[in-house]
Amino acid sequence: MRMATLILLAACSGCAGGTVDEGDSGGDEQVVAALSSSILYEWVTPAHPGDTGPLALRRANAVPTTLAPTYGAPTLPAIHLASDAQTSQAALDDVLALTYADHGSEAVALFAVRDTTSISNGPSVDVVDLYGPSQLVPLTAVSQRAALYQLVPASGGKVTVREVNEKDYPAGTPAFDYAGAADPAAAASAVQAGAFFTGSVDVKCTKFLFWTTCKPPTAVHVAATFSPR
Repeated sequence: MRMATLILLAACSGCAGGTVDEGDSGGDEQVVAALSSSILYEWVTPAHPGDTGPLALRRANAVPTTLAPTYGAPTLPAIHLASDAQTSQAALDDVLALTYADHGSEAVALFAVRDTTSISNGPSVDVVDLYGPSQLVPLTAVSQRAALYQLVPASGGKVTVREVNEKDYPAGTPAFDYAGAADPAAAASAVQAGAFFTGSVDVKCTKFLFWTTCKPPTAVHVAATFSPR
C-alpha cells in the first residue's frame, strides 16, 4: 500500500514541544521514529498576503504554547517536489495557487515533506506526498492537539491507532464514530483502508512518578479524511 511506504518521524527541525491527546490524560506511548526517512506530516494553509512565501506549514498534532501559539508555522518561500515524490507537480501547483482570502482559516492540504532548510536558503521543504481533505477542515480544529490519525494493521486482526508524527497507541479494537464526516460511509471505508483522518481518540492513561501507562483506545471519532492527490 502506498501509504505504508511513508514512515513517520517523531521530531521536527525548527519545531519544539510535545502532544496531549483529546480524550486522554496524557501519555508517552511508543514513539514513531525512522530517522533515515525524515518524512514529516504538516498541515498546509495559504500564507497571509505580503508574507515571504505562498504557504504556511504546521506540524500535525503539535501542541501550541504561549511562546509558540502556532507551534511551528513557518511561511515557506521554497517548496519543491521531491525527486522521489508520489504526487505530481500539477497537484502541488494547485495547492500553491490557493488564495488566502478564500482559505485563510482552513487546512487545505496535508503534506508529507522533508525539511531542507539551510542557512543560505532559509525555510524550505521537499514535498514527498500530498493529501487533499474530503471536506474543508477548520484550522482551529487541526492546529491544536490530537487531530490527525491513521490506522495501522496489527496482529490478530486488531489495529494500532497512530497519532501521526508522534506515537502509536497499543493495538485494540476501538469503536469508531463517523458522525462528523461529510459522508460517513465513505469516511469509514477510507479510514479502514489506511487514510489519514482528523478527529479525536478516547484513551485512559494513568501516571505514577515519571511513568505513564495508557490503555488501548476505547473510541475513535472521525471528522474528515485525507486522500492522496
